Amino acid sequence: MIDLTERVIGGSEDGRSPARRATGLVDGLTDGAVVLFAVWTLVYHAGLLLDPPTTVLLVAWLAAAAVLGALYARRAGWWAVGLLWQDPEEPVWRDRAGPVRRALPAVAVGAGLVAGVCAGLHPSGVPWWCAWLPGLVAVAATGAWLLSRPGPRDPDPAPEPGPDGTDDADLRWGTPLALLTGAGFAIASLFIVNTDGDDAYFVSRSVATAATGRIPLKDVIFSAGATDEIAGEPPVSSFEVLAGALARVLHVPASSLLWYGVLPLVTFFAVWSLWRLVRAWTPRRAVLCFAVAAVYLLWAGESRASLGAFHLLRMWQGKAVMVSALIPLLYVYLTRWAERRRRGDLALLGAAGIAAVGLTSSAAFVVPLAVGAAVLPLLAAGRIRTALAACVAAAYPIASGLGVVLLHGKTIVEGAVHDGPVSYQWVLLQGTLGVLGGCALWLSPWTARRGVPALVGMGIAALLTLLVLPGVLTAAARATDAGQVLWRTMWIVPAPALVGLLASVPVPDVLRSRAAAVAAAAAPAVALAVALVVGGTPVWSQASGSTVADRPSWKVPAEQVGTAREVVRAARPGTVVLMPVGYMRAVPMLTARVHAANPNPHYLSMIPAPPHFIADRQMLSVAVRSPYSRKPTAEEMRAALRRVGVSVACVTPRDRRALRLLDQAGYGDRRRIGDLVCAFRPGG
Repeated sequence: MIDLTERVIGGSEDGRSPARRATGLVDGLTDGAVVLFAVWTLVYHAGLLLDPPTTVLLVAWLAAAAVLGALYARRAGWWAVGLLWQDPEEPVWRDRAGPVRRALPAVAVGAGLVAGVCAGLHPSGVPWWCAWLPGLVAVAATGAWLLSRPGPRDPDPAPEPGPDGTDDADLRWGTPLALLTGAGFAIASLFIVNTDGDDAYFVSRSVATAATGRIPLKDVIFSAGATDEIAGEPPVSSFEVLAGALARVLHVPASSLLWYGVLPLVTFFAVWSLWRLVRAWTPRRAVLCFAVAAVYLLWAGESRASLGAFHLLRMWQGKAVMVSALIPLLYVYLTRWAERRRRGDLALLGAAGIAAVGLTSSAAFVVPLAVGAAVLPLLAAGRIRTALAACVAAAYPIASGLGVVLLHGKTIVEGAVHDGPVSYQWVLLQGTLGVLGGCALWLSPWTARRGVPALVGMGIAALLTLLVLPGVLTAAARATDAGQVLWRTMWIVPAPALVGLLASVPVPDVLRSRAAAVAAAAAPAVALAVALVVGGTPVWSQASGSTVADRPSWKVPAEQVGTAREVVRAARPGTVVLMPVGYMRAVPMLTARVHAANPNPHYLSMIPAPPHFIADRQMLSVAVRSPYSRKPTAEEMRAALRRVGVSVACVTPRDRRALRLLDQAGYGDRRRIGDLVCAFRPGG
């Protein structure tokens, strides 16, 4: 059975070996990064009220960080005090040993396997009830086993050595592997190009901040603040503004700083966060578990919403940093707090919640769910004070969500609402990876280290099972304005780590040869890696929408960036350019002095602007889309170009009908710019 008594994970400060010291150093750097970004987020949110220049915000941030660092240095021992109180050692309820209890592990594991297989094969025709019903059985049987104890209390297990319960052998091999893997992922992120339409919003905020030195409180995609911010995208996240403010100080293009500096840095950060979670939760073979988790990330490229797609392919976006780096760290902090109850661990929990809000507004519902996955099992286990204190991580995200609802007008996110089966398929995938992800989820209480990790695994499985019940996400969409993005509730599942934990399943210890025993221990990891490679889609492949450049590149096709840059140079400041959408998408990532008519149709539909503002841009973008797209009349074209303020209009060379319309609208001085033929408004 799984013991609920204290299972303190050792801190890296106890280490003496080089591997242990290196591990503790990088752990400390990642914790420091979380705290620093949390401080920046608080400074940024104060700036939303005062609207100072971003240079002032940076100075205030550095000053606050210096003060916080000095306070910590003076009271380091106070923060490290552990076991602030004693939790009850007895289970909430007892159960007699008997055939029913002895059958619980088999029922839980069997039902979890059925749920995982059926969830992964649902797109192939397996009914969805075959996934959630066994999932409920697995969670119920697991809970009955974990939260009860027959007979007298078992003796306390000995604490495991090493940072986060990892022994010297795992650190000796695992830390170099994690460092090399993080460096490899970081370098690969520079070369893989996977264009994302959301960059028209996220990158444009950094570009506008760098250009103006102010927080972009209004629209900067379609205009220079002529309308309010896009509905459903309140200026809560501080990540993009920090990048823009630093770019302004360093005198470098904001997009280049994001893609050449921030991207590899946070990619490494995310890989190390994964290694920390594996170390905290695995009962054995941490190195192999981490290796399998890394393989999962590299071959989870089937869906644009998968956890692999939100890793090194898209880590310049705050939401990707949250799901790939901060959610694993949040579970590490929750585990450490529940097992050690140190003031420093509680402070890191609060900092993680604040930092999550600074990364994405989705933290308002993702972080409370992730915290609930730990809090609810702890409450069920009778650890009331520990559980309630852990809610500090959810306090700021909930407060920010309430603030957005109260202070902003239209917060609804436009788009289709996806229920449990589609959300699961998008994030946790289908086929081989969907089956492995599902099995890893519902078996996580049994593959994770006993104690708090097993409890948190049970909480994650329970919440996910409830979320994918028929109608739950649809009902949540009706009750909130976040319907289109509620599929992100699947982000509470740290699937790479859980799939990696499958490699920790015990193997019979009957082999006398050491080599044979090592091979047998590695067999689960090898089998998992082979299954992932055979059944997965590489994130760098064309099938995942990626291309591999021959040098570090912007995350937009080079030909589109080159053409868009030349068109922007030819346009007058303060005007609008019109091109096929693929080229217009690059404009907000290049400059804030010229805007594109319609760089992102989805965001255009959500902008709080007069109807003609939206309709004109929609009509013009359709008119220049291709030679075969619907064309307006000459008068309609002329009027829309005038209202929008287009100074340069470009079409493909074969689109002769669009060129005639531009001629009739008075646009002349045709010239070839990159891939397009462009016409200019009389007088500029």
